[in-house]
Amino acid sequence: MFCFLLIGLPHISAAAENGHNLQTSEQISSPAAYIGPAACQDCHPDKYQGFIQTAHHITSRLADAQSIAGHFTGDAAFMWTRNDKLWFEMSARDDEFYQTANIWGEDNKLHEHSERMEIVTGSGKIGQTYLYWKNDRLYQLPISYWAASGKWINSPGYPDGQAVFDRPVGPRCMECHATYFAAEDYERNVYGQGEFMLGISCERCHGPGAQHATFQASAPADAGAPHITHPGDLSRQRSIEICAQCHSGAGIKHGRPFTYRPGLPLAEYIEPEPHETQNSIGVHSNNQVARLSLSACFQQSDDLTCASCHNPHAPERGDRALFSSRCLDCHTVEACGMEPELGHAIVDNCIDCHMPGRQDKKTGVQSARGMDFPIMPEHLIGIYPDATQHFMAQRAADK
Repeated sequence: MFCFLLIGLPHISAAAENGHNLQTSEQISSPAAYIGPAACQDCHPDKYQGFIQTAHHITSRLADAQSIAGHFTGDAAFMWTRNDKLWFEMSARDDEFYQTANIWGEDNKLHEHSERMEIVTGSGKIGQTYLYWKNDRLYQLPISYWAASGKWINSPGYPDGQAVFDRPVGPRCMECHATYFAAEDYERNVYGQGEFMLGISCERCHGPGAQHATFQASAPADAGAPHITHPGDLSRQRSIEICAQCHSGAGIKHGRPFTYRPGLPLAEYIEPEPHETQNSIGVHSNNQVARLSLSACFQQSDDLTCASCHNPHAPERGDRALFSSRCLDCHTVEACGMEPELGHAIVDNCIDCHMPGRQDKKTGVQSARGMDFPIMPEHLIGIYPDATQHFMAQRAADK
């Protein structure tokens, strides 16, 4: 199970207009149809400045001292396993970062297997995991960073006490951690090593932007903004499908990777899994759309979408008061059954009672201590007595 933006490109150039590959600031090219988020900032500065602070922006990056969350010095650079003949060391050498498995072999000699961290995936809310290239193939490294402990830990699904360096990272993984990778099919972890754009950027939700940017550069007064997808102008179904690329499960794959475009029917590219398989919480069930669709809030509304509650252009994570204010666009405080007891104070937190955090039992990570599980927010909006009791206890303790 692979768990857990952005290479910025310079402003639109002659290379884009001529249909040649664009070079990012890190000398990583992408197809000419893509131009990267930096090209959007002149016309959309507020949205750009907000967006680059979001988790989408940093869900994959090149590995460097700023992007890697873990430690490389002292005891914190090591991860010990329950196998006393195996331990891992994270090290930095000449601005490059490595994971090394140290193994005492049956020959009573120390053997090492070391690979460089090349791509960081994960915003860091739950953790990060790391990828490396072997020719044109991508593989996941065995050690990840776990935010809850602030320490190195086995990558999700990796058994503690083993050194596994050969887990392939397929295109469906990267479709939810990057804007683009050149990949021929879903079955192999083979990519055009010089053709990718990291992070979930503007163009994953609005479509490739080169044609739009070229037109606007030649006709800046034209307010029609053609050659780009405006999610707010789409039907509710098509708008939600933009998010459902990654928030409704891995799906049944059709065609080639990275060929879906916003506004097209998603099922022609990634068909949602049968509903019963989506009826759980999980990083990799990623079923927020399916869970939301079961909610009375969704079923009794004609226009509720993901964007009704989430602004993709702003860093809003953890702001319960802000999210609760959006609940109050439709609901009143007085309609809450707890209002007589708690009063108007509940105005700043609908979330803990109606969308409580749940352990994701499908995406555990092993350590020498045992299993750890991430906490994921429930998107089936409802009444959860256990969550309400916990909320009441916390309120009482805070007084």
